Amino acid sequence: MMKRILGYFFALTFLIGCGTTVDEGSTDREETTESEDSTKPSAVEGSASNDSLLLLVNQKIREDLANPDLYAERAEIYFDAGDLEAGIKDLDRAIKLDSTNLNTLMAQAKFFTRRGRMEAAKRILDRAKRIHPQESDIYVLLAELFLIGKDYDQALQHADLGVKYDLYNEKAYFIKAYTFLELGDTNNAISSFQTAVEQNPDYYKGYLQLGLLYSELDDPLAIEYFENALAVKPNDKDALYSKAMFEQEHEMYNEAMQSYTQAIKAHPDFREAYYNMGFLHMFYLKLYREGLNYFDQAVKVDPEYYQAYYNRGYSFELLGDIGNAAKDYRKALSIRPDYTLAAKGLERVNNANPPQQ
Repeated sequence: MMKRILGYFFALTFLIGCGTTVDEGSTDREETTESEDSTKPSAVEGSASNDSLLLLVNQKIREDLANPDLYAERAEIYFDAGDLEAGIKDLDRAIKLDSTNLNTLMAQAKFFTRRGRMEAAKRILDRAKRIHPQESDIYVLLAELFLIGKDYDQALQHADLGVKYDLYNEKAYFIKAYTFLELGDTNNAISSFQTAVEQNPDYYKGYLQLGLLYSELDDPLAIEYFENALAVKPNDKDALYSKAMFEQEHEMYNEAMQSYTQAIKAHPDFREAYYNMGFLHMFYLKLYREGLNYFDQAVKVDPEYYQAYYNRGYSFELLGDIGNAAKDYRKALSIRPDYTLAAKGLERVNNANPPQQ
């Protein structure tokens, strides 16, 4: 479980690529067709949070048309919302206004990182270092790039430089922790994640990773860290599911059901939460009808969820409904022909040999 969720952080770095006129620091580029004071809404609607930020930065741009920081900020909002064309135009505009501006350089580097162009991003950051040699975030982003490239020595060295220039930079400690994880050094990883949340008590990512690490160690402190993550981001999907899984695996069934119920209420299409609620009722509580109902919800959310069809079929089988059990086993096999459990289940009901309850 830990490896599955841990991977999300760096997966976010790579967004869908696109064509662009942005290059590595040159101010000699195509003129954009929009006027410099354009503050029209993006063609792509983002989250409510992105929309609010966009309105705010648009107002600031109207009041200060020559501020490259604001165009760099709006470019990142557009990129987050998926409007790459608008983001590129703003990034070009920021570079044209001041190609040495720190936020402009950082936005460029992040853009190339999102596209998977790591060497281009590093060249931008190396230039940023020469111009702004004591800016912590430059070294932190470089540390992340080295970590992605599995150059762990350089990742740690640059994260340490990030700390040197800003002792309270939680992201520097976070990158150090990830690097230690990759090196198999769990103790130092935990220590660095803990330092990250000490620097920023609202650092959700740090709390989540600590919860996952303590889950791997079967340590009840995992729950405390998941709850800290939820205090920062109430009803967060990953934190709720991870907390519920820890509770389920440690026979805290009532608590697990409360966590899954909260997750389902906040995320009605959360198929895994329905599935695990079904499994709890069927396997642990022997409440087969209730379990069946949850598996039914899971396949409504995802009609290709073959494991849920199998367990719904098994619930039918335990209830003595051999016909519906066989139907679900066949459905699971139609989706996954090599699914051994479903094949054995179908053979079992065809031979009228129900399982032991």
